[in-house]
Amino acid sequence: MLQYALWGLVGAAANVGVVFLEASKRAKGWPWVRPKGPGGGVYAVSIVIHLGIATATTAAMASTSIVTSYFVAFGIGAAAPVVVKKVARYAESLLPVAEDDNKPDGDHGE
Repeated sequence: MLQYALWGLVGAAANVGVVFLEASKRAKGWPWVRPKGPGGGVYAVSIVIHLGIATATTAAMASTSIVTSYFVAFGIGAAAPVVVKKVARYAESLLPVAEDDNKPDGDHGE
């Protein structure tokens, strides 16, 4: 199972590389440099979180019969951050919305 998690980490690193290249093109330089980027610290933390999500997801799936090869683990690692993001958005959409949450900022009926 540990080997599958490591392959998931490698897949996530490949995904981070692609995201980095896209962000570099969009920012026309280093994507973390201000004012276009968030800054180096924030960028580094986002990469660590991205890799952690993918590794944890791959490790969890490796405990099932879904992961049968290193290639599958690599693919899960590469896709995990995108899939987890979509699942989180779906889960948030199921939560009830408080009446005050529907009003624009500054308009709380005061």
